[in-house]
Amino acid sequence: MSENTLPHHESPSVSVIDDSVRLPVIILFGNAIHWLVVATLLSLVLSIKLVAPGFLGGISFLTYGRLAPMARDLMLYGWASQAALAAGIWLMARLCGRPLGGMLHSTLIISATVLWNLAVLLGTLAILAGYSTGVEWLEYPNWASAMLFLSFLLIGIWVVLLFDHRSTGQAVAAQWHLIAAFCSFPWVYGTANLLLTWKPIQASAQGPIHSWYCGSLLALWLLPVALASLYTLIPHHLGCQIHRRNLATLGFWLLLLFGGWNGMDRLIGGPVPAWMTSAGVVAGVLFLIPVAIISMNLLGMLGNRREPESSGPAFRFLVMGVYTLLTVGVLGALLAWPGISGALRFTGATEAKTQLWILGAVSLPLFGVLYEALPHLLKRECWSTGLSSLHYSLTLTGIWLLFGLLVSGGLFTGLALGDPTVSFLNITSYSYPFHFMECAAQLVLVAAALVLAINVVRALAADYLFPKR
Repeated sequence: MSENTLPHHESPSVSVIDDSVRLPVIILFGNAIHWLVVATLLSLVLSIKLVAPGFLGGISFLTYGRLAPMARDLMLYGWASQAALAAGIWLMARLCGRPLGGMLHSTLIISATVLWNLAVLLGTLAILAGYSTGVEWLEYPNWASAMLFLSFLLIGIWVVLLFDHRSTGQAVAAQWHLIAAFCSFPWVYGTANLLLTWKPIQASAQGPIHSWYCGSLLALWLLPVALASLYTLIPHHLGCQIHRRNLATLGFWLLLLFGGWNGMDRLIGGPVPAWMTSAGVVAGVLFLIPVAIISMNLLGMLGNRREPESSGPAFRFLVMGVYTLLTVGVLGALLAWPGISGALRFTGATEAKTQLWILGAVSLPLFGVLYEALPHLLKRECWSTGLSSLHYSLTLTGIWLLFGLLVSGGLFTGLALGDPTVSFLNITSYSYPFHFMECAAQLVLVAAALVLAINVVRALAADYLFPKR
């Protein structure tokens, strides 16, 4: 067994570990999938509103300005962050060779999960009622964000302590990324809320802090958990060690170095000191270096593919997650150049990057952990092969279709905005076909989320739905 992989056999210690984390991990994943379905449905409504602004126009609280932050925050905090918590708990317990620690710890994590979902629910309802902070990605009222912060601490402290008491000796690449992620979120989320919503500082400093938060939330919290999933499960499926694993250390530190500055390219052309935008441009371009190193580590093992163990849905999601991450790195480097940024900043191209971050580079590896972990937690094969394959196909179709439409529409819009002879009304008419087709892409993503939810319910209730005779 490679030092970077999970055990291939169900030893008593592994069984005890899975038993200890079963309930918290299943509850976290279950709630995350519920919010994923809701978020994709809201995104579909938003795409329809771009084509037919009068859709649901008779309902005053279902305006675009309220539904957009609801969908965005549900995707970030309802789905992605909660799934990352579930994946992080299961992976860290397995990699450290330590069980959860008894009923007290399990109850604590479940209580924190309830608090997290209560904060997401009440925060979403507050936005629906018009009580948003108005800060992008931080729209939840102060009391809701404080609940999220507290609930994360209750879970994150246990993960860090588990790493400190590991029984597996020297830490491996996956553990580095998990510890970095679980230490980064309270720092990033707490600092941003403190300076932007809890005790707002002067307005001139809010733009850089907000840009730093948007980049750090993705690159220092969600992405490291996704990378830990890739570094653990891909070698496990292939039965080999990480390709050029001596470079994994360099990739890790470069990720931490450039990740926090990765969002500063949003400030290009803004009323901020020039050194900030320059740092954002440099970080956006150089961020491609750790992405390339990570891709080399992971994709270099595919030549050792082994059948049939490496052909399941978990492996396919994981490998596609690597390719998506590489695409995000290339697109981010291109959009960081001032000339390209100036043409595409206020178009769908920047939204394409954000969507590919969340739906691709983050969500695809988390789907892989879900498909890998649940059979171990339930101690039986639980997935429907047909539904799993359908979920994979719909997810990839929806992601790449949406990405292609956003980039194509962004290019057309950017070129039209730079032409003084083209009126703004004509520009909106140029983008109409792309918005219309985006509805189809969002519909595919809704179908993918529903298929996943059905597959998970079927897996959990298989003993009741299909009793053995």
